[in-house]
Amino acid sequence: MARPQAADYADKREAILDMAAELFARRGFAGASLADLAEASGYSKSSLYHYFGDKQAILCQAMQAHLAELTAIADTAMDVTLPPEQQLRRFARATMRAYATARWKHRLLVNETASLAPVEQRQVVAAQRALVQRVADLLERLRPAANVAERWPNAMLFYGMLNFTYTWYDPAGAVTPEALADRAVTVFLDGFGAKKTAAE
Repeated sequence: MARPQAADYADKREAILDMAAELFARRGFAGASLADLAEASGYSKSSLYHYFGDKQAILCQAMQAHLAELTAIADTAMDVTLPPEQQLRRFARATMRAYATARWKHRLLVNETASLAPVEQRQVVAAQRALVQRVADLLERLRPAANVAERWPNAMLFYGMLNFTYTWYDPAGAVTPEALADRAVTVFLDGFGAKKTAAE
């Protein structure tokens, strides 16, 4: 008979994912063991198996949870009733807030995709490409390109401005995630010397 789930099962599972994301991001997936995770989280190794099948499953589900959040952000921000630039700013702000609050999951997504099993890698890469494509479509509506081949590089350049802030940005510093996102959009669309656009 299957072991029944406790009322706080989902909360504990999410807490383990958060702890694992930080551990794997700090030490590297290959350099961190389930024993390390058990010690860091306060759970026994056997308890961890109640929530996840193995270490690989934890990595995959941490990435998938982060991608699900980013996809939900795009769904909300890219409201077709709004002007394209406003959609882009809403998307950038919400994405930077997510990066600031889920920095370890984001670091995993950027650095550890190759540690996934091949099927899982394809799923994660497909989800990432779908997000980039949505940005490419939005940029095309905002600034129609003469050359269709520019759409994907433009989207990748914009995403690159946001994605790699995890290497240097301190969300507790003087610049808020929203202000940084606004600056990224302004620099991307209008150049470094452009004046800041007032927040919505």
